[in-house]
Amino acid sequence: MVLLAAYFPSFGATGGILKAEFTTKIAIALIFLLQGLTLNSKKLLSSVVNLRLHVFCQSWIFLLSPLLMIGIVFVCDPWIPANIRPGLLFLSVLPTTILSSTVFTANSNGDAAAALFSATFSNLIGVLATPFWCLALFSTANSAFPPVGSLIAKIALYILLPIAVGQILRQWKRLQPFAQSRLLKRLNNGLILFIIYAAFCDSFTNDVWSGFSPTSFAAASLIATLFLVALSILVWVTSPLSSTKFDQRIAAFFCGSQKTLAAGVPMASVIFAGQSGNLQESLIILPLMIYHALQLFLAGILSGNFSSGAQGQSKG
Repeated sequence: MVLLAAYFPSFGATGGILKAEFTTKIAIALIFLLQGLTLNSKKLLSSVVNLRLHVFCQSWIFLLSPLLMIGIVFVCDPWIPANIRPGLLFLSVLPTTILSSTVFTANSNGDAAAALFSATFSNLIGVLATPFWCLALFSTANSAFPPVGSLIAKIALYILLPIAVGQILRQWKRLQPFAQSRLLKRLNNGLILFIIYAAFCDSFTNDVWSGFSPTSFAAASLIATLFLVALSILVWVTSPLSSTKFDQRIAAFFCGSQKTLAAGVPMASVIFAGQSGNLQESLIILPLMIYHALQLFLAGILSGNFSSGAQGQSKG
């Protein structure tokens, strides 16, 4: 998508053939409508009893994770280019993934039901928590940042309302097979790719990358790697606080250390729409795209070790 935007920026830029200023808003609403359609609220309620585990996960996702990134940025500030700092902070305040944290937990013989509940719950909390973190971090630094009332209205229109509509449509039995189909997942992924394409088209059209050096990309990659490693270690070391059961500690690890690209990209489009300078949307989502690839790579490596450990615990 980035390469397409670099070679064909006029199509997806504001005012272009694809009318991205309107179609991206429709894509955002559709993404959250699909999330509402696939959300099995009845199944999730069966895992609500693991209160200690869920408090642990949400604390790491929305409190300790941002504080960790703020600490990293503070310590490494002389070496972090100003144009990637907002994206790094945005990355840290995002909810966890739903699909990959649940899948990797299941593949590691962890408690997949608990992971599904915590991951889904974090995405629901993140609808409000992430934007308010952004207000706290960026509104004082940029007078053009959306005021509270405007941001809440956008969240309600493009996120909360579509999720509610999706939940209502889920009650229609004829839609049940579609809610579980691969077609829906592909549609969701396609919408995310379109939003990324449109964001980078605007950035290439507005010549955002002229001041973005290879050093900035290297710094974004290094800080994202440092953040992932530090967060993963800290979440695992403290995971006994979530549960004494090894399978639930696995769920806590994957939920507490991962960040969502699927919800992060559309949320960035809502929160940073119309922003310029270092708060331009493509700059904001770049560290998230790097982190997403790194977390999948790390999770793939650790999954086998966790699986062996879980089997050993069950035999013991």
